[in-house]
Amino acid sequence: MKRFLLTALTLLAAATLSAQDFDSAIKRWNDGPLTWDDFTPYSGGYPVISSLDFNWHAQKSTFKKGNLRVLRLQTECYMNPIASWVNPDYKNPQTLRYQQTAFDYAELCCRQLQRELDNNANAHPARELNQFYSAKADRFIAKLREETDQGRDSSMVNFFAAQIAEEFAALPDSEEIPDVQTKNWGLGLHYGYGNQFFLGDAANYLRPLHGLHWGFDISYKNLYIYWHMLIAGGGKTRNPFYHDGYLWAAGQNQTGGAMEFDLAYPVVNTPWLKVSPFAGAGFGFSSVVVGKDAYNKNVTNGIGGLRFVGGLCFDVKVLREIDLTNAPIYYYGILTGTSRRYTENSIRLIAYLARTNHDTNILDETGNRFVPYSLSLNFGIVYNLHYWNLR
Repeated sequence: MKRFLLTALTLLAAATLSAQDFDSAIKRWNDGPLTWDDFTPYSGGYPVISSLDFNWHAQKSTFKKGNLRVLRLQTECYMNPIASWVNPDYKNPQTLRYQQTAFDYAELCCRQLQRELDNNANAHPARELNQFYSAKADRFIAKLREETDQGRDSSMVNFFAAQIAEEFAALPDSEEIPDVQTKNWGLGLHYGYGNQFFLGDAANYLRPLHGLHWGFDISYKNLYIYWHMLIAGGGKTRNPFYHDGYLWAAGQNQTGGAMEFDLAYPVVNTPWLKVSPFAGAGFGFSSVVVGKDAYNKNVTNGIGGLRFVGGLCFDVKVLREIDLTNAPIYYYGILTGTSRRYTENSIRLIAYLARTNHDTNILDETGNRFVPYSLSLNFGIVYNLHYWNLR
């Protein structure tokens, strides 16, 4: 891409750049149209009228809009005023228009490179993509130089400028959020706090439980499968009863929990909020320590059974992230993929009603059977992370 320069000019440019900060030495395409102040007067290159030394680079960058963070390889097109020159005899608007057209095409190729980097589903190395578009820019500018006679044919310069303007309209600015598509399958996890409040007759014997709520999410398109578990404690038996001949005395500490598989489908899904009704089934239990065995170890007795649930999840999305950097991911030294993915981090509020069926071998103090099932109202607040690989 570098244009031919005399050795003296090259040495001068290298010496000058080494003494200056790179950012202050270049002019970016976004800094505005070219002017003759961006070129060094030099007549030794005749019959070459002028030369534009341009390039671009791509570096990892992050920008954020609202709750969306985008990680990408950000491209930037620039020219080097020190190594760009013009023969003072041709320092006219016509020649400047020609060089601006060349610089515009360099920016166009830079944006095309940005699009490739953002949508690089095949994970081509950034260096290969850069070489491809560099060669494309070089070919076009060589054609532009030949067919416009180095800018002296203004009608041809206008022709090429119009073509470039049309292609610009089809490409978004590099600062816009990329339009990405996720794959069908997604995976996530959640963990936090959960509780269980018993209702009806069960509340006369079983106390509320509080503890750890955690699990995994699997999604396919808009359908979610939640696997989660509640491990809780803290409640004490309200009134005594018998189960399998063991006495659950009043005031004994209870532990309990549940494990469930639920199906959920979002009915509201915005950049900030997701509301998902769900229903499912699993297993619920409660237990107490009823004595010691011959080895002085605790003996526990539990009640529980099949559990059916239905409720709502409210996901407040605190951070969404699109990672387009294609950074390699290793698992125990084995390359398992790249970081091209979309991620949602949310605070999930859970509210649901559960019915847990118990066995019938439960007697109150009078010997009457009771509590063939228990109803409970369950709440939770958890951190949820869910991600999808990008197409």
